[in-house]
Amino acid sequence: MTGKEIFLRTFDFEETTRPLKWETPGIWSATRKRWIEEGYDKDIKGRGFFDYFNMDAPIWLPIKGGWTGNPYYPMFEKKILKDDGVNVTHIARDGITKKERKIDPDTSMPQFLKFPVENKEQYEKNIKFRMDYTSEKRFPINWRDFVIKSQTRVNPLGMFIMGPFGYARNLLGDENLMYMLFDDSELIHQIMYDWMKFYEGFIDKVCKDIVPDFVMIWEDISYNMGPLISPKQFEIFMSPYLIKVIDKVKQNHIKGIVVDTDGNCHEMIPIYLNCGVNGFYPFEVQAGMDIVQLKKQYKDSFVIIGGLDKRTLAISKEAIIEEVDKKVPFMLKKKGYIPMLDHTVPPDVPYENFKFFIEYIRTYY
Repeated sequence: MTGKEIFLRTFDFEETTRPLKWETPGIWSATRKRWIEEGYDKDIKGRGFFDYFNMDAPIWLPIKGGWTGNPYYPMFEKKILKDDGVNVTHIARDGITKKERKIDPDTSMPQFLKFPVENKEQYEKNIKFRMDYTSEKRFPINWRDFVIKSQTRVNPLGMFIMGPFGYARNLLGDENLMYMLFDDSELIHQIMYDWMKFYEGFIDKVCKDIVPDFVMIWEDISYNMGPLISPKQFEIFMSPYLIKVIDKVKQNHIKGIVVDTDGNCHEMIPIYLNCGVNGFYPFEVQAGMDIVQLKKQYKDSFVIIGGLDKRTLAISKEAIIEEVDKKVPFMLKKKGYIPMLDHTVPPDVPYENFKFFIEYIRTYY
């Protein structure tokens, strides 16, 4: 079976010849630098890291439709405000003023200093014109070639979507968003309505050419103690619009509807399920997410992607064996599971340990 076939059957909770081989969403740039020194071949051709380890990792649609950044087109102009040699303060392409490390910025969270929207006037002036889903410039020049080539794909095809909480948070910032839920609820509903209309139109536009196998909805709505927003407020301000977007996904016969959120998302899982979600990722162990217990509780309510503690790879091969043995056999027997680490591989993981992890986990395949 191809990776695409395995992926689709996994979302139907059907038998497969083996699990999907997508054991990590990727590695940090700092991790790659370390591994090159330890023997990783940086010059591997094709899809680089994923092909190097013979993974069925998804092909992502090369479109300007948002992901961890909002789906603006045109984007904001990047502007450097300060560079002290260690950190850079700048207005990023998403309009957020950030202070972040100059070297290997992905190894830590940036400091968010200012967000592009503080009131309705700024929203109308600075944002709305960037949310035109009809622009052909959202697609690459070789889009037709990509579409034709993808018709015979062997790996799953994914489409990124910026979720409703993630979108509003990137506009306003966490603190301002929480205040505005009460101080200007009308603007929040307008922002969510515009978000919904963008994705309803954009999904239709994309699917006229090619239907992806799944959508990945980025939210990062939780931290280690729970959601960043009250579940009740999410249901009031965001669920109605998310339901409409997911309805559009289903109308276009897209199989997988996956939410990407770090942290402890226990309280949000039932809410997303009611919106139509059928998969979650990455189930961070250090935030209290236990995929074995979740599988026992929810059974076949959703596909589980992830849940293997990435921290064990930095400890020892024995720790890797223990983590894999206590979760993977049980999960594979229950179906609806894609074995994966609970996040991108950090730079404290030796190359030798990662290779061992891949070799060992695949003894169960």
